Amino acid sequence: MDPTALALTASVNSVRILVSAFDGYEKGKFIKSDKAVCEEIRRRSEMLQDHFERVHAHSHNNGMKELRGSCDEIFATIQSISGDAQFSVTGSPRSSHIEVGKLSKKAQKQLVNHDLSTLNLLVEVTRDANALLESLRTSEEEAELIIMAGGINDRIGRARNHFRERNMYIDGLVKR
Repeated sequence: MDPTALALTASVNSVRILVSAFDGYEKGKFIKSDKAVCEEIRRRSEMLQDHFERVHAHSHNNGMKELRGSCDEIFATIQSISGDAQFSVTGSPRSSHIEVGKLSKKAQKQLVNHDLSTLNLLVEVTRDANALLESLRTSEEEAELIIMAGGINDRIGRARNHFRERNMYIDGLVKR
């Protein structure tokens, strides 16, 4: 079996395990659940960082300056989502979300589904990064690779924005 497929299977299984291990966003358990989600986002960010370090090195060694520049932009986006996860609700002792203990069952379910959706977005981005790595080995067209890298950067940004929306659920500001 292809190593990329094995890594993807492991990623999907880890998301399933993480979601099934949620204690739920109940008073007293919120911080534990939030830390688990944030740690998974940071772990996935590190995986993406590793992927793009390889893309960056390949593009540097083969004189693909534009692709290397795209990698630099992606590094910044990855660091942004990782920072958002690091300094989320549980990242600061002074962070206060009054509504945490008052979330209804419906709101808790929405928050869990929202977090699952964020993690799934990152799984899809990882798949795209794997496809880009494979294309590096088989394709010499820099323009095609730059388009793929740009799409990945956009998807990471979308996942970041999606993750940031979770505070609206926590603060009780959104009804979806």
